[in-house]
Amino acid sequence: MRRRLVVGLVALAAASCLLPTGTAAAAIESHEVVYRRITFPVLGGASYSNTWMACRDGCTRNHEGTDIFGKKMQILVAAHDGKVAWTKTDGNNQLTITDDRGWRYVYVHINNDTPGTDDGSNLSQFMFFPGIEVGAKVTAGQPIAYLGDSGNAENTAPHLHFEIRPREGVVVNSYWSLMLAQGRRVNDRCAFDSNPERDPSTEAGPGYWTLTSDGGVYSFGDAPFFGSMSGVRLNSPVISLTPTATRDGYWELAGDGGIFSFGDARFFGSTGGVKLNQPIVGMAATPTGDGYWLVARDGGIFSFGDARFFGSTGGVKLNQPIIGMAPTSTGDGYLLFASDGGVFTFGDAKFLGSLGGRAPAPVVDVAPTPSGDGYWLLTSTGGIFSFGDAVFHGSVDWIGFCELPRAVKLATTSTGGGYWIQTADGNTFAFGDAPDHGSIKRSGFLTKPAVAVASA
Repeated sequence: MRRRLVVGLVALAAASCLLPTGTAAAAIESHEVVYRRITFPVLGGASYSNTWMACRDGCTRNHEGTDIFGKKMQILVAAHDGKVAWTKTDGNNQLTITDDRGWRYVYVHINNDTPGTDDGSNLSQFMFFPGIEVGAKVTAGQPIAYLGDSGNAENTAPHLHFEIRPREGVVVNSYWSLMLAQGRRVNDRCAFDSNPERDPSTEAGPGYWTLTSDGGVYSFGDAPFFGSMSGVRLNSPVISLTPTATRDGYWELAGDGGIFSFGDARFFGSTGGVKLNQPIVGMAATPTGDGYWLVARDGGIFSFGDARFFGSTGGVKLNQPIIGMAPTSTGDGYLLFASDGGVFTFGDAKFLGSLGGRAPAPVVDVAPTPSGDGYWLLTSTGGIFSFGDAVFHGSVDWIGFCELPRAVKLATTSTGGGYWIQTADGNTFAFGDAPDHGSIKRSGFLTKPAVAVASA
């Protein structure tokens, strides 16, 4: 069965609201759920609700911010480190902060009254804090202004109209970020994403395949579809997908060691008809593409094609089972990895560190760097541990989910400057220079658990 999903960049959780009708507002706002790490902009008690895109002025326009109600002269603070990019002091008092990524934080209805009155005197000392002017640097949490009712808020309760705008100019719903800033649950989030900023590049990762346990292959981005085992009765569920060196084909691997070849992937043998001491847990192709290794749960190694045997842990008493392997760039060695973070080297493989049996959660997958001088370990909670020249680009457990999805596989970009983490629920998470081409979950096609992701 052909399964190809071409999905654009979307948020990890989609908003449920519909695009507005009427004015050209649809061209200037984003309906993605965006979580921007901010400090709550009002000190002291305040109240607000999700009024995103609510009708204003007889529905001639839509509300593009969040109204945070409080008392006049309540202190407003910088939501993010940045610079004061713009101010307005004509009685419709406003201020904008821009951070180093080009995001803008807009403050509207800044105070214009003498304290205790509604006189509209618009004195500067009751508007902004000293030193707050265009070009001034501010840090998150720094007092910058006072809450009021200036502009078209004169006939409403005092409040701050707060907006968040990405560099491109579209406005996003600030409500979600405000909620997280107060430690309140939003959808599936209980905290802000604390991962490094992404810098996606389609050259580093033009696409990827996702595999489900029934052998279904889903193609994203420019990943071509070569076939799958979906709809075929299998003796054992499939557990991994390994691309060929050309990326013009791939192998599917089943837990009994059965091998299924597609595209330019050639069949060199399998353990499908062999009685195994332990089930097969992983596979690695040789650099030439003319062979591959299979590894069993006890660390037993099975070599096919031009893959050479360099040793195994088949006769070694292990503290925890082997979960996978990674070949060296020369093909003259490989590393085996255990679920407790233990690392075993054979041939010309170099030991670059391990978790020494102290993994905070079971290790479920590994990936070498392009140079072969490093590797990443992935845990079931989506945690990433880097060794050698492997650089940490982020992890699922730092996204801020209330309940962590179960991570199953890791795939790296061609540069080694990023990676994708696949979770069993069908989500594919991108980090570093890895582009987000979509996922099965967000497309709504998941029928069986996802078990693998591989870079095209």
